[in-house]
Amino acid sequence: MRRLLCIVCSMAFLLTGCSHSRQIESAAIIENVTVDRQDGGLVYTFYRLTSGDDPWGIAVSAKNFEEACRLASEEYIPNLSLSKLELLLISEDAAETVMTTDLPYISTQPFFSPVAYLTLCDDRTVDAFRKTNRTQRLIEQQLILLKNHNPSVSIDYLSVFNHLAADRAEGFLVPFIYSDKELKIAEYRLHAKKMTENH
Repeated sequence: MRRLLCIVCSMAFLLTGCSHSRQIESAAIIENVTVDRQDGGLVYTFYRLTSGDDPWGIAVSAKNFEEACRLASEEYIPNLSLSKLELLLISEDAAETVMTTDLPYISTQPFFSPVAYLTLCDDRTVDAFRKTNRTQRLIEQQLILLKNHNPSVSIDYLSVFNHLAADRAEGFLVPFIYSDKELKIAEYRLHAKKMTENH
């Protein structure tokens, strides 16, 4: 009898837990997104959260960020989560489209991290980003140093969106990362009206 009781207790401990609970796997948590142009179209690359040095990215061709998120979650990354997004890296030739179309969408979505950094960059920086996760850490360090040096520079997507909506004649400053043997950072002045007219 005692042996039977021990077996029943052991089974009770082994079978506890919620069999129907759902957890978001780390494979679905997106840490960074790059946007660049390839063959004339926009490509959004979603990089998942990972502890290694090698980036894990899924490139999605889409008209805009909303479509890219939908396609990524339907076809490549089930349960995709952008709540831990740290960096939105935009190549300069995709900047107008992203600023005028994607930022208004992103700013209204509650599932985006409100503190995600945003920066423009050249194509070589996007290439460097694909090679190692170290590039992300270097960019974040550069952004913080730039903000400390010049607080008027907008380094997160919400402040960039607010400046675009304000549409001041003098424009506003955003970071620009470029690769010249090593990553460097500069200030880039954007004018909302010019971007809207060109778009």
